[in-house]
Order: sequence, then C-alpha cells, then structure tokens
Amino acid sequence: MAQKRLKTTSETPLAMDRISKLPDSVIQHILSFLPTVDVVRTSLLSKFWRRMWYSVPTLCFSNSSTEFGSLRDQEGFYKYVDNCLKHRKIGSSDSVITRLKLDMRQCTRSNAYPSDMLPLEEYESIVEERRRSNSHRLDKWLAFAVESKVKELNLYLDSKPPLLFLLFRSIFYYCLPETVVNARYLTVMELEGIKLSTSLTFRLPSLKILSLKDVRLSDVGLDKLLLGCPSLEKFMLSDDCVLTKGRFHSSSLKFLEIERSAFLSIQVEAINLESFILCDVRSFEKIHLSACKAIKNLSLCGVVADQSLEDLISKLPLLENLTLIHWDSSEHIKISSQHLKSFHLKNISEDEVKVTIGLAPNLASFCYEGGINLSISMDQSPNLLNGNFVIDESPVHYDGDWYNDLMNFLSNLNCSWNIVSLQVSSDEALILPEKLRRVCRSPSLSWKHLKVMTTCEPKSELDLREALLWFSPSLETLSINQNSYKVEDLF
Repeated sequence: MAQKRLKTTSETPLAMDRISKLPDSVIQHILSFLPTVDVVRTSLLSKFWRRMWYSVPTLCFSNSSTEFGSLRDQEGFYKYVDNCLKHRKIGSSDSVITRLKLDMRQCTRSNAYPSDMLPLEEYESIVEERRRSNSHRLDKWLAFAVESKVKELNLYLDSKPPLLFLLFRSIFYYCLPETVVNARYLTVMELEGIKLSTSLTFRLPSLKILSLKDVRLSDVGLDKLLLGCPSLEKFMLSDDCVLTKGRFHSSSLKFLEIERSAFLSIQVEAINLESFILCDVRSFEKIHLSACKAIKNLSLCGVVADQSLEDLISKLPLLENLTLIHWDSSEHIKISSQHLKSFHLKNISEDEVKVTIGLAPNLASFCYEGGINLSISMDQSPNLLNGNFVIDESPVHYDGDWYNDLMNFLSNLNCSWNIVSLQVSSDEALILPEKLRRVCRSPSLSWKHLKVMTTCEPKSELDLREALLWFSPSLETLSINQNSYKVEDLF
C-alpha cells in the first residue's frame, strides 16, 4: 500500500502557476486589496513579479506589529515608507495611485514612558520634537500621492499619547499641507488626528466623501472647507472638533453625521440633505434644520438640546425614517409626520416613556428597545403597523411586580398592529403564573400575528403558548424562535 501511494504521488503533475497567466490588470486589482508590505514581497517570486508592485494602484501602510514584525519603532516605519515610495517613483514614473492609506497611530502609541524615568518636561519635548521633525516626510509622501492623481486618501494620526495626554501642556498636530487641500482628483478623504489651518484655501472640486475625526478645525475653517468642496455629498465629523457654532452650508451635501462633539448651536443649510445623524452631541441652543426640507432620514442619539422633538421634526415635511436613541425620557414624545414610514426608539431610562403617534398615515413600522416602561397611543390609527419590541429585562426577578408591569406594558400596546414581534432573554419573562391568570383580567389584546424570540431555548413551549393566548385570545398565528430552534403554530 505504501509503494502504491508513493507511485501515485510521483505521477501527480506539478502545480501550475495560473495566477501569473492572468491579465496584468486583474493581478493588480487582486494585489490592491493587500497591505503594501505584502505586495512588495511578491517581487521576490520571479522575474515576472519583480516590477508588478510598481503598478498596483493602492498603497496601504500601517505600523502594526502584524504587518511589519520587527519594524515596530517609529523610525523604522518612516524609512520603510520612504524606500517604497522612492522605488515606486523610479520604477514607474507615470503610474496612477487611486488610494493612499497611512495609518501611523501605532507610531505614537509606541512612545511609552521611558524606563529610566526622564522628567516629564524632557519626555514631552522629545515626543514633540520627533513629531515636528517627521512632518516634512509626511508632506513629501502626500505630495507624491497628489502628483500621482490620488483619488482616495486615508490619513490616521494619533494626536496624543493616550496615557500621558492629561499631563502634557501642549499637543502638536500635524497640519495638512496646501498640496492636499488643492488635489483636484481627490474624491474620498478620511483624516484623523490632524489640523486644518484657517490660512488654507480649499480647492477640492471632485471630493464627494469627507470624514474628519479628532481634527483641529475652527468655525472659519469649516466654512472655507465646505465652500471649497462643491461636489461634497457625504460628510462625517466626530470626536470633539474645535467648533463653537456648527454651521454646515452646502448645496451638494446629501449625508451629514456628527458624533461626540459639543456646540453652542448647530445650523444646517443644505437644501439637498437626505440623511442627518447626531450622536452624543451637546447643543445649548437649537438645532436649526429649517433649510433642510429634503431630509428623509433622521437619527438622534444621546442628543441634548433646548428644543422639543415635535418642533424639530415639524420642519421636515419629507421625513420617512426616524431613530431616537437615549432620548430625554422626561419629554412626552409626540410624532406627527405625513410621510413617516418607520420609527425606532431605544431607551435606557427607568422613567416611564410616553409616546403619542398623531397623524402619520404612512407609518408601517415601529421598533422599541428598552424596559417595560413604555406607554404608546395613537391619536389617529394609521395603516396596520409591524411592531418590534426588544425587552430589556435583565437583571430582574420574575415576581408579582414584574408580571403586573408586564400586563400594563402589553395593555399599552393594544393598538392596530399587523405583526407584533417580542424579543426577551427567557420565556419565563412572558409566562404569567397560572394563579395570577385566575385572579387577573386578561388585557384581551387584539393582536392577530405574534412572533416571539428568546435568547435561551424555551423551557416550556406549552406554558408559553397558553400564556400568550391568555394575553391575546384572538391570535391567528404564533411563532416561537430561539436561534435555529423554531416552532410555528397556526390557530
């Protein structure tokens, strides 16, 4: 048997190099998904591959240990990028770079406090000097990319060493050079941990997507930036950019997202804006959206503003999808919108949440995540709704108080529903004890179709089915699911 296996192996033809026979454009496309350090290594395969990496349209450099191994120190990373770009320029002077990614956050994080415990002032001076001395290298790399007609730029820098930030008196931010903010072919730009000087003149005629995270940017700089991006469609701003009054003026903007920032006020003047997201934003005045009549999607998460929700959405006549997460539960939420189709509400407060849906003839979906402290009413019943309720009942004891609150919760959901979905961690949360069913009056819910999802496998399908039928005797269909476990009953 061993000789036979050996003979079979010896007759097996050698593996063919089919990849090398692919068209160059296909090979370049495949290599464009790899980190540049791996792309460069392909030059060692054969003569055919020696210069192939020169024409790969993407360059992605990241100082992570998984990619560079021994090149974990800051200086090693800089030298590696220098050499790659130098050989790239020599080997293919007319190549086009579609994307340049520079993730240099690991460089800063490697600046741990020295073991010999230098005085903090001296260590701070060393870190700042290193950053300033390497700025000219960044300028050179970015200039090379712009000359190569780069279309997408991803630049990620750490503005501060995380552990020592609170001890440092000042932080040096790399300032984006004039060559980049005048890159005519640039369509996508993501920046983190840099500074945009007010002295810059922005001319980015092709830019469509812009993301700024932890970027030093003033009110004047924001105005000049948006003015210089006449084709901008998607703008993301996050992590405490230095602004006081956020004024977003753009006739081309369709998507705007603002996260983890604070403003005295937010004013959006974008006549074509369709989607607006505010997350963890503090505004001490109003959020002005009166000039944004085209908004269809509005998402507010952890927003604090001296303004009622009713007043805010009343100025959005085309609103179709509304999401409220961690909204101030002290306010009675009132929703009236002619075109509203879906409403998603997530709440973590222990206070009662009151929701009134007024005139909303096109509303088809309502989703709620939170405790059983929701009270919902509909002044004018719209079309039959699909209701999805994700109940947070942990940690909790399923005692008499829980089941009384559960009955009140379900009674408050006795509206015009098409399909109701209930998600709980355990079926015990919904199985009202038989002794309580004897002394309590059923809420007699008018539900027709009910879906129940439990995180744990139901312990007693029969008890759960009986409890659900007690809550809603008119059920026609009932579905009980737990991951891949599924039981369906038709009444």
